[in-house]
Amino acid sequence: MPMRKAYLILLCGLILAPGALAAVRTTSAVGDGVLELRAVNATKANIYAKGAVWGQVDYGQLKVTDFNPDDNITAQVSGAESKRTTSDPGVTYYTGRNIHFRFTGNRYVKFSIVGSGIDVTAVGSGRAMLVGDPEWYDDGDYALDNGKWQPVPLTAKLILFGTQPPSAP
Repeated sequence: MPMRKAYLILLCGLILAPGALAAVRTTSAVGDGVLELRAVNATKANIYAKGAVWGQVDYGQLKVTDFNPDDNITAQVSGAESKRTTSDPGVTYYTGRNIHFRFTGNRYVKFSIVGSGIDVTAVGSGRAMLVGDPEWYDDGDYALDNGKWQPVPLTAKLILFGTQPPSAP
């Protein structure tokens, strides 16, 4: 009886795996890359990206710059203790603990994060400037395109992911 279950599980895996792989391939466009941040403690984490960006900050400040605030596509942010807008309608600051954010859209948006416990996934194309916080023992890690995790540097480092646009602000 246990051998039959093993064969059934193997057969189901062989049938379902190609479909799952095909679904993964169709969700990303040619030229898309992936940037991931894990448990980052940063004095600066600027992410300028086109595609989908989501993440959370244990404690700190998130500044969202929407370069086209009139198109009714906005970043979804929850958990912030305070929200502050500026004279620029495309710039909003969120401060507090346990801030979660998500942005999906086929245009560029900039996230500037200062804080601790920063976890982000960005899928698409863009760039990030990372600077770790020297006050922390461990500044966290980043990875590109499902690659090896690397420590966040203590000096500014520009990280590119996906196909870069001809000109970016």
